[in-house]
Amino acid sequence: MMSEDAARRWSLAGRAVLVTGATGAVGGHLVEALLEAGARVFILTRSAQRARARDWCRQVRCREGDLSVPDSLRGLLRDIEVVIHLASYKPGPHEPDLYASPGHWTVSVEGTRALLAEAASAGVTRFIYLSSIKAMGDAVGAAGVAADERSLPSPACAYGRAKLEAERALLAAGDCEGMHVAVLRSPMVYGLDAGGNLPRLVRAVADGRFPPWPRVRNRRSAIHVRDLVAAILLVLSHPRAAGQVYLVTDGQAYSTRWLYEQSRAAMGRPVPTWTVPMWLLRGAAQAGTLLQTRLGRPMPLTSASLGKLSGDAWFSSKKIEQELGFVPRCSLEGEIPRLVGQHLVRRGASRHSD
Repeated sequence: MMSEDAARRWSLAGRAVLVTGATGAVGGHLVEALLEAGARVFILTRSAQRARARDWCRQVRCREGDLSVPDSLRGLLRDIEVVIHLASYKPGPHEPDLYASPGHWTVSVEGTRALLAEAASAGVTRFIYLSSIKAMGDAVGAAGVAADERSLPSPACAYGRAKLEAERALLAAGDCEGMHVAVLRSPMVYGLDAGGNLPRLVRAVADGRFPPWPRVRNRRSAIHVRDLVAAILLVLSHPRAAGQVYLVTDGQAYSTRWLYEQSRAAMGRPVPTWTVPMWLLRGAAQAGTLLQTRLGRPMPLTSASLGKLSGDAWFSSKKIEQELGFVPRCSLEGEIPRLVGQHLVRRGASRHSD
């Protein structure tokens, strides 16, 4: 992932690294990688009790604070050299549209600004922020070509606007404070087992709840969590990454139809010759949107979710590949059979217990 010269110039061994969002899906993988690299790992958490459920809990130190309460962060970065900021606002069950909540601004913008102020005061030298392609806006990734860092961001949701503003705050702090700062924008992350859109899709296909999908060749980018963690460590250590924003993907573009076919093949089932017409899916999605609005709880298919399944979210990671030598190691071609097998084992175990 990195040249030998760059690796010799900077090492994580013995360094004090604080991770926000460590108890999240990506955060757990990152903490494990940092411990393997010899870092002294601290985590910022609202609940040390929750962190104690992790396998690595005895090897990290917890500092309790809440990004939505800036005063709770005072002094929490003392003796910290590096901050890796993954935390985002997690909407509750009363917020069916996870991208629309005003809580994103509170956590991603106000919380990040407060964290940056503490970092500057404590003398933190490196600060990495995990952002999202939502900071660029859905339209940017649906322009018919793979969007890159030169594309003008135009986020259309509260989540995306908050992420973009947090990026700007970080880059400005890097200029003012002389910190090594960098931003990574991530698309859908896979390799997380239980969580995420991909496992849900695979489970739906396996259980017969996902219909024969139209032959729409949309293009969506994704990245395996192991590659994402490798990219985080790369921008953290590589001198050329300072002050930069990078998109990071596995270099492929996937269609929902391809995912459906691969899932069927992994289960040893033939792909039906018929498909559900798109007009029917649009009608069902409109009905789902209406019910979600009236009932205040998530529906399995809405206009927004259909847009994700049928539209493009296509991004290029050539900048990080060319400038830093990033090479993704994983693809969905190997991930889908693993997810299918995992689901079938769990389903069989559940039936056996019943």
